[in-house]
Amino acid sequence: MSEDLRKKAVEMLLNGATLVGEPCPYCMGVRIIKDGNAFCVNCGKQGRQETLQSTQEPAGNKDSPLEKLEQKLKELTNELSSEKDYEKQQQILRSISEIISVKEKLKKL
Repeated sequence: MSEDLRKKAVEMLLNGATLVGEPCPYCMGVRIIKDGNAFCVNCGKQGRQETLQSTQEPAGNKDSPLEKLEQKLKELTNELSSEKDYEKQQQILRSISEIISVKEKLKKL
């Protein structure tokens, strides 16, 4: 992931973007969504207008971006342990690395 994509992802998360549960359809990277626009943290592709209806959490649940990133790391780790395809393993590992980078930057803010 380029430095520009990292900066954009961190900025979006700090401004209220939400992590999307489904990976990027192009690279299987982590996606975030804000104002109906999905953005892949890995490849930078932006998706068409999407609704948050399926990705929104209940109003009472106010997880921080760090907690959401941690949950995504757990999901990807579980997925990696059962994945047999080498290419998919590499994509998952890149996504894990990018999440760790974003977490580190968020912790510094």
